[in-house]
Amino acid sequence: MRLRLDHLVVALVTVGVVLFYVFGQGTYALILFANYGLILFGAIAGVVGLVSYLQLGRSKMGLFSLGFAVGLLLWMPGLAVYTYAYLIAGVDLPYLSLADVFYLLSYPPILLGCIGLLREFRSSLERVDWITTAIAGVLFYLLVVVYAVVPSVQALEDPLEILVTALYPSLDVLILALLLPVLLAFRKGIFRVPFALLALGAVLVALGDLVFTYVNLEIGYYDGHPIDLLWFTGFIAYGYGFWRQHAGFSFQR
Repeated sequence: MRLRLDHLVVALVTVGVVLFYVFGQGTYALILFANYGLILFGAIAGVVGLVSYLQLGRSKMGLFSLGFAVGLLLWMPGLAVYTYAYLIAGVDLPYLSLADVFYLLSYPPILLGCIGLLREFRSSLERVDWITTAIAGVLFYLLVVVYAVVPSVQALEDPLEILVTALYPSLDVLILALLLPVLLAFRKGIFRVPFALLALGAVLVALGDLVFTYVNLEIGYYDGHPIDLLWFTGFIAYGYGFWRQHAGFSFQR
């Protein structure tokens, strides 16, 4: 496939972010970028998604794209609340804060986007694909419960805090389980670039959340941690997928 300008731009942005994380460890510039950069990348991706929806209208593709875009735009205020408290106000947020409200509100539209993708490709899936998805989803969730959920809630006493703590990784696993059949469909050659990019964006962001939970339990998370790259690359994939839709490349490989 011939190299296009948009391929080059996306590759350069991605490589630039990775290199900044490699060589910027321990610097205040990286701390700023880890906070404000995530907000900027996510907001840009979400806005491009809304523009794409306005172009596509109430088509199936437009509606599930809208779900992903709204989910991203709801996630950004959560990041903004955290960044304001940490970098500007210099205070620690309580565990359940306004940031958690926005984070949790972002899940329903993203899940609707995942379901829309799944419906688009379900006719190409066979029984073995659904069985594989069910088994993989259950086994993965059991691992998440053992290594993330149980260690996270065992020191908590408030029922609401326990519920929210367990809800985060559970919803992330649900996103991954919904998208696994879509990835299986791609493996069979039923592949469209915007679909693949949106699925990749959702997968990377959900994995970022899960890895964050585990890392925070084991060694402690810090701003500028390399796991941020999962979120950054997820937002880049989202934004590029939306742009490909808007630019009219929806059915090109």
